Amino acid sequence: MKKILILSLLLTSFIGCKQGESNSSLNSILGDSSEESKASTAINYFNAVIEYDNNSSKKVNALLKRDFITLSEMVKNKRKTSSILTWTAFMGIDPNTKVGYGSNQVDLLKPSDFFENDIAEKVKPLIEDMSSSYTSVKEAYNDFKSYYSNEDFKDDNWAKGEVLISKMKSNSDSFYSNRDAFFNLIEPTMEVAEKEVLKDHPLKKEILHAKKTLKIVDELADLIANPETPIASVEKSYLLLEERFNESKKMETKNLVKQNKLNSFNNFYDEIEKMLGVLRKTKRDGEISDRDYEEFNREYSSVLGDYNSFVM
Repeated sequence: MKKILILSLLLTSFIGCKQGESNSSLNSILGDSSEESKASTAINYFNAVIEYDNNSSKKVNALLKRDFITLSEMVKNKRKTSSILTWTAFMGIDPNTKVGYGSNQVDLLKPSDFFENDIAEKVKPLIEDMSSSYTSVKEAYNDFKSYYSNEDFKDDNWAKGEVLISKMKSNSDSFYSNRDAFFNLIEPTMEVAEKEVLKDHPLKKEILHAKKTLKIVDELADLIANPETPIASVEKSYLLLEERFNESKKMETKNLVKQNKLNSFNNFYDEIEKMLGVLRKTKRDGEISDRDYEEFNREYSSVLGDYNSFVM
């Protein structure tokens, strides 16, 4: 079974920023306003994309993990299924490219409000294609539901069903490829913005420690998502993550207490400890089973949630 993993990136809305000296990298990437303002503006857009992506990826992923497999088999075998079709993949409110409310709203289709033109011109088509791909996946899914419910497959021997399956697959691929291209493009910009935001932050050391820990978790997520990953690769990343966890227990807590962040910092590393336990099970199994994947994915979501609570 091919495993699909939602890519949930990290929020970076740090508090307590102070304006620093001029930064030529920020000037060239984010415009001519103050350093603090430029960094905050870039981060606001980045966080809005993450929110949009989390909402849309969950729905696309729900389709690919459940109904899509059954629908594809029906088309391939040209007969109805005995399995239960949930038709729940796209339930709830659709993601909106306008994220937030009032003066805090971010229009993802207007990156020029947040970046210099050279970056904005590269970002805009990626976000547009993410949005249109999501819409096309949902439309094909709903069309298949009607096609199946009305038993129109009896009239064309599943020909339309094959077209709709292809449309779901190609647009899902397009959604994820554009999403990944956006994050690869924007990563250097965000590194510059985060550096400025964290320059005088009282928890700079602790935030960077947590962020580097989460980077190892993200690398593990990629490994676990591939059932053919050698256990030796998991072992290597496990040891790195274990080392980060042990380091966290030795860190000075005075600043964390002062900033009322000790509990959220500890909660994050408590989830890391649980993840290490999940990984030990995987290593004992000697392979990445579906059960191991599901358990890791649940823990991955918890780790991300606690990280976001810490840095917010």
